[in-house]
Amino acid sequence: MGWGAAAVGAAGCASASQEPVAGFEEAPRSEADHAGFEQGTDRKVRVGIAGYGYCRFGAKFSFQSHPNVEVVAVTDLIPDRCAELARACSCETTYPSLEEMVKDDRIEAIFLATDAPSHARHAMEVLRHGKHVACAVPAVFGSLEEADMLLEAVRGSGLKYMMFETSCFRPDCYAMRAVYKAGGLGRITFSEGEYYHYTKKPIPSYKDWRVGMPPLWYPTHSTAYYVGITDGWYTSVSCSGFTGRFPEYGEGGNAYDNPFSDEVALFETNEGGMSRMLKCRSTYRKGGETGRVFGEKGWMSGTRYVGSMKNLPSLKRPALPPTVAPGGHGGSHGQLTHEFVLSILEDRKPQVDIVQSLNMTVPGIVAHQSALRDGERLKVPYYEA
Repeated sequence: MGWGAAAVGAAGCASASQEPVAGFEEAPRSEADHAGFEQGTDRKVRVGIAGYGYCRFGAKFSFQSHPNVEVVAVTDLIPDRCAELARACSCETTYPSLEEMVKDDRIEAIFLATDAPSHARHAMEVLRHGKHVACAVPAVFGSLEEADMLLEAVRGSGLKYMMFETSCFRPDCYAMRAVYKAGGLGRITFSEGEYYHYTKKPIPSYKDWRVGMPPLWYPTHSTAYYVGITDGWYTSVSCSGFTGRFPEYGEGGNAYDNPFSDEVALFETNEGGMSRMLKCRSTYRKGGETGRVFGEKGWMSGTRYVGSMKNLPSLKRPALPPTVAPGGHGGSHGQLTHEFVLSILEDRKPQVDIVQSLNMTVPGIVAHQSALRDGERLKVPYYEA
């Protein structure tokens, strides 16, 4: 069977009756994605999956296809969706809620594809029951207090926590990280991360959490283009907001009292540089994530490097198991799952661990506060291991 026949269809975050959502288009698949793969062990991590909403996140990251994973249980609050998730993952055991599923002693790790406002609470519940956590973005949703609580929960558990930030495993961001770590960029003087997501109407969501949400409460597709490359952090921010022509940003139009459909933030970094990070909904028919980095020794746009380093490190992403498709968001889905599974099998810190996750997420929360205060420069808390 050829790669095209084996891969999931290219409809993306949509069923036949839904409009595709930017980012979920399946990346082209080739033998190069799997070249050199070696399976180090036959052990299977027993995984539970929570959530099968509009974007069908629960089955989009190929846990069910990984040779070192057994999906032993799934859950969704809506029974029909729970049944669909079970079919998609070829799983016989279902639970009516995450709170019930975490009690299953067979489960070693849980992938949270639940609503963003519940991510931190759900992650802490999973950790309390002695299970590793993989979580869709963002790590927390608008709450600095939950960020502190989540950090302490992960530290106290001794378990793995990984946020599934897709930008970190896009080809460009992954290559930038490799060059930075090898010394080919030097200190980053300026970086940019851009997340455009034009939609005529808000994407359907549990209890309408997406309706009118502050743009930079969902910042990590952009902030990964600094934090995910350097493992650094932001120290301060000034942010401006724009109100697009959507009714949900008018007075009383959303539950957040948020007037902004678009936000653009200028951060200062721990290296003394600057980062321009944005999330924009109003740019007509534009979607996707991208970024650029400019350093004292070189710069990169896409996977192209211009700089002083003559012998670059490998820019190729890790080889995937033959059964795992690269998936959406630039072929990052399969990479994220493979990294999480390996972190458990190899008993090591995953990329996009709790510290990096919070250093990508929390700056957006503070940036929104700045936008509400006419761009006042505010200090950004940072997190350490």
